[in-house]
Amino acid sequence: MEVELRHYGVDEHRRRFAAWTAATAARSSKNCRFTRQQGIFIIERSGLSKLTGWQDLPLAKDFDDAHSELRMAVLETSRDVLGSSREGFTHGVAAKLINVYLKCLFLTGPEAWSDASMQEKANALHPPIDRFLLGNLAVRDVGGRAGFWRKQLRIGWSNFNSEDYQRTIDNIRYVTSGALWTIEQYWLMPSLSAAVVARANLETDDGIGNYSRLPAKP
Repeated sequence: MEVELRHYGVDEHRRRFAAWTAATAARSSKNCRFTRQQGIFIIERSGLSKLTGWQDLPLAKDFDDAHSELRMAVLETSRDVLGSSREGFTHGVAAKLINVYLKCLFLTGPEAWSDASMQEKANALHPPIDRFLLGNLAVRDVGGRAGFWRKQLRIGWSNFNSEDYQRTIDNIRYVTSGALWTIEQYWLMPSLSAAVVARANLETDDGIGNYSRLPAKP
C-alpha cells in the first residue's frame, strides 16, 4: 500500500537536525551515557523543543537566568527518561544539550544579523563548551586567563555543576565583550588543531596536559 507523505517543512527539518546534533554532542562524555533517542526525548519533554523562533528566546539580559531554569528542567526530565542510569547527567551535560540545540537553530544562518534585537539575542546565546575549546583557550592564554581555563579543563565540562558552568560563561562573556558565540574562533583552530590539544590532555595525569610541548602562540 502506498503511503502518502505528510507535509514536512523546513522548520521541522531544522528542529530534527538540531535535536539529533545536540543529543549526539551531549552523550559524548564517558561519564554520562545515554542513547541518542533518549537525548531527543529529553529535548522534547523538557520544553527545550519549544524554542523554535526568535520570539521564543528571552531577552539578552534575562538569558542566563532562563538558561539556568532550562538546565534544571532538562535535569528533571533526565530523571524521568533515564531513571537510575542518569548518574553523571550534570549541569555541564544539560548545558551541552541546550547550547548545541540552540546553536543549530539560531546561529547557523544569516537571519541572526538581520536586525538589532535578533543580534542581541544571538550574542547572548551560550556556546557549547568542550575540552577542545577549553584547551585552546588555555594554550592561547585568551584574555590573560590561562589559569582559569586550565582549571576548568581539569574539572571537565561534563563534570560542571551550576557554579562551574556559570563561571565559565561569565569569563567567556568578559573576553568576548558580550558576543559569546565569537569564542568559538578558538574551537578546532587550524593553527592549533583539536587533535594536538587532545593529545596534550592525555600527556599528564592532572587532566590538563603538558602544554609546554604545544606550539607557541604566533
